[in-house]
Amino acid sequence: MAGELRSEFLMDLTATLSGDVHQVGDGGQGGRTIFVVTGGTFEGPHLRGTVAALGGDWLVRRSDDVSRLDVRALLETDDGAKIHISYGGYNHRHSLGPLGDLPEGERYFRTQPVFETGDERYAWLNRVVAIGEGRSDAPGTVSYRIHAIL
Repeated sequence: MAGELRSEFLMDLTATLSGDVHQVGDGGQGGRTIFVVTGGTFEGPHLRGTVAALGGDWLVRRSDDVSRLDVRALLETDDGAKIHISYGGYNHRHSLGPLGDLPEGERYFRTQPVFETGDERYAWLNRVVAIGEGRSDAPGTVSYRIHAIL
């Protein structure tokens, strides 16, 4: 059996969202809402830069009051690399069943980022399994602390 999982801090990412929200309606999986990414920043020990005003979250609010995330965005590093980031995940206040209850007032806001780049300096990101913990500290922004799983 392999050793214990470890994690290493990868980056903090903050994205800004447009106030122009697109309501698609319920197509059978829940109410779909599209949020447009308008910018942002990211920074970690091995990379930093900006979030391009290109992308969005195709969120579905399910009938059990759980939101399923479907996010795609473009990261541009300070040294000129372009990195596509996409992630799914969940945002809710529900119990995790046998795994335990959330502390009072906290949300379960977790993502699984996947990175794609053709820039050799950052090609290592194409092989990383990552987990993000999200939060929304202010209207129109969402932030994630992202760790690589080793």
